[in-house]
Amino acid sequence: MSKQTTIPDNAREQASQTPRPRLVDRYQTFIVGTFSMFLLWLSFPPVGLSWLGWFALCPLVWLIESKTLVGQRPYRQLFLAGFLFWLSAFYFIPIPHPALWLGWLTVSAYMAIYTPLSVGIARSLVHRYHFPPVVAVPIVWTGVEWFRCNFATGMAMVCLSHTQYQTPLLIQVADIFGAYTLTFIISLVSVGITAAMRLCFAKGNKTPTPSHPAEHSKKQDCLTITIGTLTLIAAIVYGFAKLGEDVKLKNDYQLAIALIQTNDDVVFRPMTAEEFIDGRQRKIDLTQAARKEWPDVDLIVWPESAFSGYTDLLSDANPELTSQQAARLRTDFWRKATSVTPLNETPVPLLTGGATVDPNQNTHFASAFLINKNGLVDARYYKNHLVMFGEYVPLSNWFPIIKKISPIGGGINAGTEPVSIRINEVNVCPNICFESTVPHYIRKQVNKLTEQNDEPDVLINMTNDGWFFGTSCLDLHLACNVFRAVEMRKPHLVCANTGLSAEIDACGRKLQTGGRRQPGMIYAIVHPSERTSLYRTIGDVIPMIMLIIATALFILDSSQKKP
Repeated sequence: MSKQTTIPDNAREQASQTPRPRLVDRYQTFIVGTFSMFLLWLSFPPVGLSWLGWFALCPLVWLIESKTLVGQRPYRQLFLAGFLFWLSAFYFIPIPHPALWLGWLTVSAYMAIYTPLSVGIARSLVHRYHFPPVVAVPIVWTGVEWFRCNFATGMAMVCLSHTQYQTPLLIQVADIFGAYTLTFIISLVSVGITAAMRLCFAKGNKTPTPSHPAEHSKKQDCLTITIGTLTLIAAIVYGFAKLGEDVKLKNDYQLAIALIQTNDDVVFRPMTAEEFIDGRQRKIDLTQAARKEWPDVDLIVWPESAFSGYTDLLSDANPELTSQQAARLRTDFWRKATSVTPLNETPVPLLTGGATVDPNQNTHFASAFLINKNGLVDARYYKNHLVMFGEYVPLSNWFPIIKKISPIGGGINAGTEPVSIRINEVNVCPNICFESTVPHYIRKQVNKLTEQNDEPDVLINMTNDGWFFGTSCLDLHLACNVFRAVEMRKPHLVCANTGLSAEIDACGRKLQTGGRRQPGMIYAIVHPSERTSLYRTIGDVIPMIMLIIATALFILDSSQKKP
């Protein structure tokens, strides 16, 4: 027989009188985390209140410093806060096609993992190993950001440092160990701001807490504020020094480049013959207008995919044509596009982008190629770094059903080598689309070409951002291009369909910017210089060390906890 358990009447009475936690207490971590993510969202485009980037982490710093995280399943609450942020930051992903809703949700959920992960690791360093928050927070945030920019091909958009991409004075530190340098500084200063706010709110309250005497906390906060202030001052001084640095030129050569910005939204339906002819004529009209306005131009650049659809001009895209037939057709088109017929001027080289198909192996590449002064394809670059859900779908080779429902089918293939194109003794290095969002990839290309005695003098990002219909994705992409210029200390030109095309100098200053969803032209003159950067030499070593230290201590802490 089982025994019947009786509950004393006084125990029942005490239980009934125990107040339930308020709703705000149950979800306090979610509220604080969401507030932090909201400030961070405001600091990025489309709102673009960059100064909020210095305050956005303060609520999370408060959670990290707290002895306990209040509420039910606090790390799940932080995940949800992060998930909402990434959904709002990447709202443009499903715009091109309904099938991309799954990709939007998947990417956002994956990125949201890093919010509770960063807080958890930082809390371990602060409370278990007694790291000062001014040390723990920047180490963890920078290390985790480096990891997500590298893991699974990398997702390097919307980094904390990118909030400041329109402030040249502050972004100069990116040439030390990449954009992560500024992420480290911002997160460190955020801890200082949190300490300053705590001192202001605690002013007049003389009551010490049981765990932290008032004098000790005040001294620690003052030290934290001092460290944050000195770090920010050092970054500003460094910025002034780099912006005023004398630039030594390699030689007397220069290259005049005309960037042609088209305005063709990407739609998933067959293009009519009239639309194709109209789009081709608009590119020709813009190109000839550029030639008339700048007669001395040495190179004309069209965006990514601007040459797609001209299967009669590329013999490898149309197996029915011989190389000679395709060359003749291509030369006729190139001469019409790049020369000013009424003035009977000589056409100039055209750097453009299009699809390359190998009919024998049935392989497809996104490529950039140069049609030289004789109308021949002189150089070709195959895109190395492909965009997930845009140019390939994960697991599609294992599950063929994915290829059937995906708007891109099986995707395309990736190239393996960088290319340097020499025109007028100036080396041009093209990259395509979101390749410029990945810092270590651009660094690898520049260094590899340098080892081959073909060091680039200018980087050119050729992109088709017509997928995003003028949304803030254009600004986020431009922010990445700005940081690549500073990291490599090389001018970075952007030729974009629907914008934002730009001329960016080696200090990350946007000298010219095209309109949003507007056709236009940009004229830039490039002078080869001898500038370089520490980041080109050491790469990602410092943020990698930060990640190793933080994760090693976190794993050790987790293994020592009792079940």
